[in-house]
Amino acid sequence: MRIEEHLTTIPDATDVVLDLSNVVRRTGLCSDRKADLARLPALIEGLRTFLGDATVKVHAVTDWSLWRNRDLLSEPERATLLRWIKSGRIEARDGADDRVLEIADVTGAKVVSHDNYKDKHRIFPWIPGNTDRFLGMQPDGAGIRVIAREIPVFPEHQLSSAEEHDLLRAAGLYDRERRLRREPLTRAWRCPEPECPLFGAERTHDQPLPAYRSGKVCCPTHRRTMVELGPLIRPIQVKVSVSGKVVQRLLVSPDKSLIVGRPLLAGHVPPGLLNEISRRHAEVAWDGVTLTVMDLQSSNGVRVKGRKLTPGVSERWNPRDAVALHDKVKLVVSGRHYVFDESPEPRPAPVPGPPLDAQTRVVRVRR
Repeated sequence: MRIEEHLTTIPDATDVVLDLSNVVRRTGLCSDRKADLARLPALIEGLRTFLGDATVKVHAVTDWSLWRNRDLLSEPERATLLRWIKSGRIEARDGADDRVLEIADVTGAKVVSHDNYKDKHRIFPWIPGNTDRFLGMQPDGAGIRVIAREIPVFPEHQLSSAEEHDLLRAAGLYDRERRLRREPLTRAWRCPEPECPLFGAERTHDQPLPAYRSGKVCCPTHRRTMVELGPLIRPIQVKVSVSGKVVQRLLVSPDKSLIVGRPLLAGHVPPGLLNEISRRHAEVAWDGVTLTVMDLQSSNGVRVKGRKLTPGVSERWNPRDAVALHDKVKLVVSGRHYVFDESPEPRPAPVPGPPLDAQTRVVRVRR
């Protein structure tokens, strides 16, 4: 496993968000060291098993103290950590909790943490009593077992005490009443710092989440107000699953359709099943508003909810539905709410039905 392939700061790709310092400094996992960078790949392996997704993407936020304190990590580990930060694979902050919850709030990603976030329950009302968004870690030999956990509902006086402590610690450096807004996600931004790994010149199309501070869109790393570059249409991410297990992720850009077939799926789909897929099986397109799929005269056809699509006819793809290239090979949309709907209209109430699996997101396409 190449760990870099599982690290992302792109919100469209994020499945799990975590405080890297919290993971790396969790003694009793993998080793007895007070900090061990090997706990991150062990956690990712545990997430792959727990979620049934070999391609799981993790957005890691680290406190700068993990790198600055030379007594924690070895020099090679510190060099690796700094390389990840400078390449934009992870974020570095002076305190990671706020950023972790901002990302989770907007993307709907799961959170790996043993923290109950008592000081954040009123800011993020989805936290108290939550049973499906938070994950914990347990030792599993030389590895890490990922488990589901529930956030307790605490008495009022405990929340007030936690909030007071947090406000005193912050000393006014961060406005706790502000929430990350969704509007900035539809625009592209540039950080005034030319070497910024998250919002520099190299990150025009795959930008991470900006921060929103005191009415201004800011760089989450440098805390400086950013310059707006214009509209940003984010790509759509599509997952390929084989027998219910995710094996591959594909990005569909608004300026180029995606041809799905044997050449693209080779190495991810077993040979026996790959032979059942045509070289040019289906075309997926995204224009920033509507997602479509078309059967490219494939030998076995393309089906949605059991219905066979008409070859050569492009049809709207409801992101709630899986697209079957074969009984065991399917495409599912893994985009977030804000990719599909930037309007201020409230989201509809959930549709009653069986619970969604870990790889499925319910999203609403703007009609």
